[in-house]
Amino acid sequence: MRPEFFATIKNPWLWLALAATATLPTMLPSYYLHILTLTLVYMALASAWNIVGGIAGQISLAHSLFVGCGAMLASALLLKLGINMWFGMLISAAVAAVLAAAIAWVDFRFRLGHLSFALITLAFAEMAEIVVIGSDFLGAASGLFLPKDTGNFLNFEFGGGKGAFWMMLALAVICILVNLAILNSPLGYYLRTVRDNENAAQAIGVALLRNKTLAMVISAVLTSLVGTVYARYLTFADPYQLVSPVITIEIVLFATVGGLGRAFGPALGALLLVPLGEVLRGKLGGVLPGMHYFIYGAVVIAVILASPRGLLPLIERLFKRKAA
Repeated sequence: MRPEFFATIKNPWLWLALAATATLPTMLPSYYLHILTLTLVYMALASAWNIVGGIAGQISLAHSLFVGCGAMLASALLLKLGINMWFGMLISAAVAAVLAAAIAWVDFRFRLGHLSFALITLAFAEMAEIVVIGSDFLGAASGLFLPKDTGNFLNFEFGGGKGAFWMMLALAVICILVNLAILNSPLGYYLRTVRDNENAAQAIGVALLRNKTLAMVISAVLTSLVGTVYARYLTFADPYQLVSPVITIEIVLFATVGGLGRAFGPALGALLLVPLGEVLRGKLGGVLPGMHYFIYGAVVIAVILASPRGLLPLIERLFKRKAA
């Protein structure tokens, strides 16, 4: 592990910001607390996707499959078989890991290009949605209603909005730290080599299958864990929301706007766009229908045109100019 990793996690300003964030549920009304919790969900999901999509450069559109694994399967195990949701979360993460390894193997076996890999993973995501909607065990098209949250932590209940916020904050921090650890480890060097030139990476001895599989499995497991907690927070596992490829498109958008391949970039993108979208919808959705989509799209276009590599590189350049 490079010294930069330990220098970053020892930075007192980061931990001070984290402590300040943790106090927000005691001060905010439920509406804004929901927006912040949703922001943390997408910060965690975008950071998890960044491992395979940003660091390794494999544009996976199958992450709705892993979100659905964590949300629908863990919920079904609880409701249909009576399996505690903590264990269900681990089982779902293991299933997501197996599916991710299979997708990585298909990529390696057929040496898919970036566009082909994106289309193949999108096909996996579409098939997953069809399977869930057609399966009575997984709730079919009606979804699954989870029991009321009474605050029993052993039963995977967090005590309402405040508890869910703290749980999602912990997961978001874990996903960001995993990104930071990978970027400062040998695995991070291998993945960036594969991203920049796959043939050259293989020529110098980088194990393509092992490293691609590791990236996909780590990303899928983290995504599945977030999906389980998200479903528990919503108290309703909706296949049209949690298994739809649309959620993957949103994740990719947040990661791209924030800065691909950076530890904090995807989280920054979600931190900007999720509250913006929710507030615009709340303020303008009933007054000027469609206007919130227009403003949201204009902001995304402006950010991409101003900095095609994302917000984080733009902010870094501005600070360097100021320092100079």
